[in-house]
Amino acid sequence: MKIFKKCLFLLFMMMSLVYASDNRAILKSLILPGWGEHSLNASRRGRSFMIAEAGLWISYAGLHSYRDIQHDDMIHYARAHSGAADFHGSSQYWVDMGSYLTWEEHREEMLENRMPDKIYDEQYAWSWESLDHANTFRDIRIKKDRTDHRMTFLIGGMIFNRLVSVLDVIYLSRSMESSLYVSPDNTSINLSIALNP
Repeated sequence: MKIFKKCLFLLFMMMSLVYASDNRAILKSLILPGWGEHSLNASRRGRSFMIAEAGLWISYAGLHSYRDIQHDDMIHYARAHSGAADFHGSSQYWVDMGSYLTWEEHREEMLENRMPDKIYDEQYAWSWESLDHANTFRDIRIKKDRTDHRMTFLIGGMIFNRLVSVLDVIYLSRSMESSLYVSPDNTSINLSIALNP
């Protein structure tokens, strides 16, 4: 959750850069990193950002598919060995299901700890065939959760790629051009420094 908040903060900072600038290249880099560099004739730099973005999206799609497979495996395993007729579906339910051998054990501990609101309805009751089955289920769930965390890091990578591309576009657009102008009557010399639009 902390990573998600940091990613939102970075996204907010990038959006404020866009509003503070009139530069369309910044908006292009926010949409697709590298696009802004291409619009400023820095194609080689832009290509690097685009390749990184493509890699992040391909990795995210692959992990998303893998996470769905892991989720299905977790449910199929629970159906086969837990005796549960129905599943609550919340992430805490899956944690509790792998941490307690039976629904009754979970219920008793919640009552002892004065947390009756944490008890699931009886329709979601489970009773593992053995401790090994409960441990195997927990391992499957933990692997799925790790995949979820990796997906979160990839989202952070996409935001970071955009931030670096925006900063690169700002640098490119503010690179200075200088020109020296000598007046025909040789009475004045003007040095002008202009920022690229």
